[in-house]
Amino acid sequence: CEARVVNEPGNGAFVSPDVRIGGPLLVVRDIRSGRSQITLVATVALMFLRPGKMLSKIACFAASVGMGVMTQKAISALPHPVNAATGAKYLADDDDFDFSLPGHFPLDWQRVYSSRDDRTEGMFGQGWSVMYEVSLGRTPGTADENCMTFVSGMGRRLDMEAVLPGSGFYSPGEGLAVRRGEQGHWLISSDDGQFFLFEADPHHPQRQRLKMLGDRNSNCLNLYYDELGRITQISGEQQRPCIRLHYELAAHPRRVTQIYQHFPETAPLLLRRYRYDEAGDLNGVYDSTGHLLREFAYDENHCMTLHRQPGGEGYYYQWSWYEGPDDAAWRVTGHHTDSGEQYRLAWSLASRRLCVTDGLGRTRYHQWDAQNQVTAYQDEAGQVTTFRWSDEERLLLGMTDAQGGKWRYVYDRQGHITETHDPLGRVAQTQWHPVWHQPETEVDAAGNSWCCEYDERGNLLAVTDPLQQNTRYQYDRHGQVVQITDARGGNKYLQWNEDGQLMRHTDCSGSQTAWFYDERTRLIRMTDAQSHSTRYGYDDSGHLTEVILADGRTVNYQSDAAGRLVKYTSPMGRITRWQRDGQGRVRSRTDATGRRTAFGYDAYGRLVTLTNENGESYRFRHDVLDRLAEQINPDGCRQTYRYNALNAVTEVVFTGDRGGEIRHRLARDAAGRLTAKETADSRTEYVHDAADQLLEIRRRRSDAGETDAPEIIRFSYDRLGRMLTEETAQGVLTHQYDELSNRTATTFPDGRTQRHLYYGSGHLQQINLDREVISEFTRDALHREVLRSQGRLSTRQLYDPAGRLKRRETYSGMRGVVPETFTDRQYSYSGEDELLKTRHSRRGETDYFYDPTGRITACRSEDEGYLASWQY
Repeated sequence: CEARVVNEPGNGAFVSPDVRIGGPLLVVRDIRSGRSQITLVATVALMFLRPGKMLSKIACFAASVGMGVMTQKAISALPHPVNAATGAKYLADDDDFDFSLPGHFPLDWQRVYSSRDDRTEGMFGQGWSVMYEVSLGRTPGTADENCMTFVSGMGRRLDMEAVLPGSGFYSPGEGLAVRRGEQGHWLISSDDGQFFLFEADPHHPQRQRLKMLGDRNSNCLNLYYDELGRITQISGEQQRPCIRLHYELAAHPRRVTQIYQHFPETAPLLLRRYRYDEAGDLNGVYDSTGHLLREFAYDENHCMTLHRQPGGEGYYYQWSWYEGPDDAAWRVTGHHTDSGEQYRLAWSLASRRLCVTDGLGRTRYHQWDAQNQVTAYQDEAGQVTTFRWSDEERLLLGMTDAQGGKWRYVYDRQGHITETHDPLGRVAQTQWHPVWHQPETEVDAAGNSWCCEYDERGNLLAVTDPLQQNTRYQYDRHGQVVQITDARGGNKYLQWNEDGQLMRHTDCSGSQTAWFYDERTRLIRMTDAQSHSTRYGYDDSGHLTEVILADGRTVNYQSDAAGRLVKYTSPMGRITRWQRDGQGRVRSRTDATGRRTAFGYDAYGRLVTLTNENGESYRFRHDVLDRLAEQINPDGCRQTYRYNALNAVTEVVFTGDRGGEIRHRLARDAAGRLTAKETADSRTEYVHDAADQLLEIRRRRSDAGETDAPEIIRFSYDRLGRMLTEETAQGVLTHQYDELSNRTATTFPDGRTQRHLYYGSGHLQQINLDREVISEFTRDALHREVLRSQGRLSTRQLYDPAGRLKRRETYSGMRGVVPETFTDRQYSYSGEDELLKTRHSRRGETDYFYDPTGRITACRSEDEGYLASWQY
């Protein structure tokens, strides 16, 4: 091996982010010569990186993804997101996720829009970015060349404290580690194991551009630039995956117009085409077949005024300039949609308060602090939720919900949450690995703990559950799981192709399932353990169009430009259609006989009518918080719902068509758990443990006397949450389990014990009662039952290639080599999997008939002389 270990790579070479820059090396590994620039040589001891600061005027708009629903509502002023504190418009959802190419490091192309991102040199115009455009630049307004600003993949500017060569720091608030090599190389890594390696930008002396994106397992994507500094190619190891970017606009030479995927042996494939307005702002996105997927418009300040869905629904925005104590910027002041949804946003920057009023006259309020963190949210019903944040790291420290329940959060020095205190006083704890930012120990509110071990690259090696049972994992050099050893010692094996896609799975019993892909990495065939294959076909846009089943039958699918199902053709040619509105919601479904089910929505996307195939309508009414308040059935009967401040149902009233009522009242604790249910004839109480497991149900009838005992059912559980006992007035049932949580024994109140024996990962092999065998099972390679013994009787089952039961024969004894058959039943099916005929050795044949939608219409037995029919 000609490789050598160095402190700082030279000539553009690069070592893994797992290499410690300063400080002791923990583990030294063999160097794989010639594999890539990112050869893994050691483990980085991130625990030695001192805490540091990254400052931004804008909080991460994606931070609420891991938070509760209420926190997300408080942070976003609109459902089509606008930040409640900054008034900035954001887009970062699936509609702007253009493609994902598999690989050992997948190449994901997610466009992100932020109206606060004022960069103009990006490949999609002002406000837009992809994560491959992250950069480092000299912090404006400072003369210190060691102070840099990181521009993230979401367009946020993070001003970093000074970083001298050979040093670094970790930002708990952002979850980012920053390291600078002795020779000036910059490396930024995130808690999820992703890292960014930068190089000097030859066109901007004070700027660093992205050179490589990788992970802890030495998988990476390399970026290549042309003489103008534009990204022209992004590719992984051995050019898998590989995309090339084309720039064709003379007026806007930095705007990408087409992206192609390149393959080792076949012609390139167009993935996306982009269109721009005269100002160079992105205004159209097309797929490989020319279908318009997204459309945008902007005002003269490059603020987005329109984005249109693939189905045609338009979302419109109005803007105004605001100057306040914290910033001066354009803010959204109005929003409406083609379907009639409307909002007005009134900003009071002096008091840091926003009032949002919708077209129904409903009003909600958002309050924030100087760090643009929302501190209070008042919903349309006047209920208030408050939030408390740390000053520097912007970590959520506490929340008081609308019902007065208090939540409290504790963090370690790296910004990881270590304790969660809920309104009931329960505490869940997490201890984190100091290097890999992954949980080492998790303890739930009941004291049950799970422990995790990791290898020198941060891959999960083992999980130990509260019963000290271990599940272990082994990996290949790419960090892909190749072996899983379960708590009982059984092994599963996985094999992967060069694109990082699963090729073969071998279960604990040796049965194999294989997957095959085409050059475009699409799944084209799946072969099971009995060599039965299912094949898949696609259109030019990559949407699934055809599934050929193992017995040769074909199912067809048709999708719209957005990939949403609009037509299904069954193996017998029966067609089901779906009609969708501009937002992709199903407006009607028409079955193979022409029967239609229709769905009606109001301007705010709430279901208000459902009309079934008979023309009968259900109507729905919602309250001020969009919760279902009333359902009116076709016969005039109603169900009315009431809720508490946490949106949990507290009362259901059933009203008949003649006015009679049945009322159910529900009581809940501060955590939302059901504690009591009261009806006209009884009251039922529920008791839970700290892990939310039901311990007791106590029911007392309304007409019961004081001396009448209530009905009580009690339960107990082990530390994995598996039920151990069920106790009623009739006695106690006791259960036992194996290491894989298969129930192995149940002891009845009379003392008898029924036991289940399993093989592999949990396939039933035997049932016995007090050690006396009741039944034994033989299974095929797909673990389907093919033979069952029950005393002197045996039952054999055969299946067709589609997995349908073809024959069931019950016999006893053998006459030579021929069994003595008691019953022989054979089954035949239609192309729709409908049972058409049964042939019984004693009862003869029975035929079944169906309408085009699969509903049974008749059943006829000629031997027994009966006919039954059904009408709908």
